[in-house]
Amino acid sequence: MTGLSAGAASADITPPESVMLDGYGGRFQPSQGVHDPLFARALVLEAAHPEAHEGRAEPPHRSAAIVVLDLLAVHPWMAAELRRRAHQTLGIPEDAIMLSATHDHAAPVGLRSGMFSRLDEALAEKTVAACLDALTRAWESRRPATLKLGTADVAGVAMNRRDPGGPVDSTVRVLLLDSDEGPIASLVSYACHATVLSGQNLHVSAEFPGAACRIVEAATGVPAVYLQGACGDVNPVWVRQDFASVERAGQAVAGAALSVIARLRGLGPGLRAHNIRWDEFIEPAGAGKGPSPDRISQPRLRAIRREIDLTQREFASDEEYGARIDATRAEADKHPASSPRRRAAMAQLSRFEGERWAAAWARRSGEGPERRTEVQALSLGDGLAVLALPGEFFAETAAAVRAESGLEQLIVNCYANDYLGYVVPGHAYEEGGYESGVTFFGPEAESIIRTVSLDLLREVCRDGD
Repeated sequence: MTGLSAGAASADITPPESVMLDGYGGRFQPSQGVHDPLFARALVLEAAHPEAHEGRAEPPHRSAAIVVLDLLAVHPWMAAELRRRAHQTLGIPEDAIMLSATHDHAAPVGLRSGMFSRLDEALAEKTVAACLDALTRAWESRRPATLKLGTADVAGVAMNRRDPGGPVDSTVRVLLLDSDEGPIASLVSYACHATVLSGQNLHVSAEFPGAACRIVEAATGVPAVYLQGACGDVNPVWVRQDFASVERAGQAVAGAALSVIARLRGLGPGLRAHNIRWDEFIEPAGAGKGPSPDRISQPRLRAIRREIDLTQREFASDEEYGARIDATRAEADKHPASSPRRRAAMAQLSRFEGERWAAAWARRSGEGPERRTEVQALSLGDGLAVLALPGEFFAETAAAVRAESGLEQLIVNCYANDYLGYVVPGHAYEEGGYESGVTFFGPEAESIIRTVSLDLLREVCRDGD
C-alpha cells in the first residue's frame, strides 16, 4: 500500500459550431467541420501526508490535479478560475492545480493570453466548466494507486526547426497510475510542436497529441493525459501535411508510450521467468529497483508556484523595421539558395519581420512594460517532479533545467497556466529566426525563468517539510 489514490476523467470541449482556428496567422476563414473531437483530460492525485500528525496544522492528505486541454494555449483567467472553483468544491489546494494545453494548432481562437487576442468569455466559461466537470468526476472516481514511471525513445517524429543538428528531446516519459484491478490513467510527455497540419487546414482537430491519447486510451481502457514539453524550436517531420501524417506521428508516440506501459504493468506483482535449465522461476535483475528506467515511485505530493514580473523588450519603429527588412531581403537575394550567407540573411529577415509583427501587437495590446506570469512545480516523489512553464521554450532550456536540478525524471510541461509566447535563450537573438523575432521579451527573460524554476524545484523536492 503506497497511500496514494488517483482518478481520471475527460470532458468534450469541441466547439459546437464553426470557429476561427488558432495558431496560424494566415487563416481568414472559419472552420469547415470537425475532423476529431477536442477534450479536457483531468488527473487527480491524493496521498497520505507522512509528516502530518495530531496537534499539527498539516492536513492528513495532500492532493493535486493536472488538467490538459486540446488547445493552443490557456488564458491565465482560466487557470485562476478553475483553481478557485476546484478548491471550493473539491478542496484541492489552488497551488496544486495545473492547467495546460497541448499547443494544438487546429483548435479555437480566443482562449489564450490577451497579449495575443481578446478572451472569448463565453467560450472560456464553457471550457472552464468542462474542466471542472472532468476534475469532479476524476475526484469521485479515485481509488488506491501505485505510481510507476518509465521512458522510451522515439525517432522519426521531430526535428529541430532552427538547425537540423540542433537539440531535440526524443524521450517519451510515461507515468502510469496502476492498481490491482488495472490501470487508472497514464500521463504521456513528449516535446514536439502540434503542427503536422498546416495553416491550410480548416478542420477542428486535436492533432497528433490527440491521436496519441486516443490510441493509448483504446489500448489501456483508461484516460491518457498528454503533457507538451519544451518544443519552441522543435517541429514534426511529415511526408505530407495531412491527417494521415497526423495519425503516423500519433502512432509513433503512442507506440513508444504503450511499450513503456506494458513493461510497467508487470512491476509490483512480481515479474518472473521460468529458467528451464534450473527449473526455477527467476525475478529479472533490477525489476523496479535501483537505476532501472522502469520503477515504482513512492508518492510525495507537494506543490509550489511563484508569480514573477517580466519586462517587455524595446522595439524599433515600423519605419525602421521596414528599412531593415528591405536591406536584408536585398542581401539575401545576392546569394544562391542554401548558401551559408543566404541562410544567415534569411534568419535575420525572419527575425526583423517577426519583430515588426510583435511591435505592432505590443502597441495594440495596451499592456504596460511589465508582464506578470507564474512558474509552478509539483513534486510527485522520489526525485520525480512536473515543472509548469507559461509559454514556448527551446529544448535546450528544458535540458539545462533538468541537468542543473539533478532531477533526471523531471517532466517539463509547457503552455501551462498562462501563455507568454516564445521565451528564447540569449544566443538566439543574434542568430535570428522567427522565434527570436516574435518574442515580446529580451534575453534576460529565459534566464530569469530558468533561475526561478530551479529555486522552485529545490524547494518542492527538498527533504522534510
